[in-house]
Amino acid sequence: MAALVLFKVLAAVFFVQVAVLSGAGVSAQTHHVVGGDGGGWGPDFNVTSWLAGRVFRVGDKIWFKHSAGAEEKIVEVESPEEFQSCNLKNPIRMYTDPVSHVALEKEGVRYFTSANPDACLNGLKLPVAVVSPSEFDPPFPFPFSFPPPPGLGPFVPEFGPPPPSFGPPVPTEPPPAFEPPPALIY
Repeated sequence: MAALVLFKVLAAVFFVQVAVLSGAGVSAQTHHVVGGDGGGWGPDFNVTSWLAGRVFRVGDKIWFKHSAGAEEKIVEVESPEEFQSCNLKNPIRMYTDPVSHVALEKEGVRYFTSANPDACLNGLKLPVAVVSPSEFDPPFPFPFSFPPPPGLGPFVPEFGPPPPSFGPPVPTEPPPAFEPPPALIY
């Protein structure tokens, strides 16, 4: 009975380790809905408050939700200079769907602005700093443990009396210092 329970526990541990090592079934993606907390991406969108406390990691996705009635297209520009000055002449990409999905596939800063230069100059722009997934973030909630098998309770090792001693007693004091014998003269 105990061997069967032990086998089941070891099998479960093995399958969890295989799943973790292969990366199967574990996803740390976060979907950030830009403007999802308020009126959406538009002239009244508060970029600063929306960004507060957010961390963007490789594998996350950004969804731009447009505010009602606003048809703000979104432009991604390459450099911080283009972003700051709202230079929209050479965009990397333009997002035109009512809900635009952007996959964050690598580390670095990405720069999104309104395609309308006036809206951009009025602050409708979003810098997104993408960091690598932290090696300290567990792929699933911890603590991760198995409950003890029913009826066995927690394992507490039992130690019996010490084994019997054989042979002469072991001295507790160090032996005297070594002195070489006097030289023999022939």
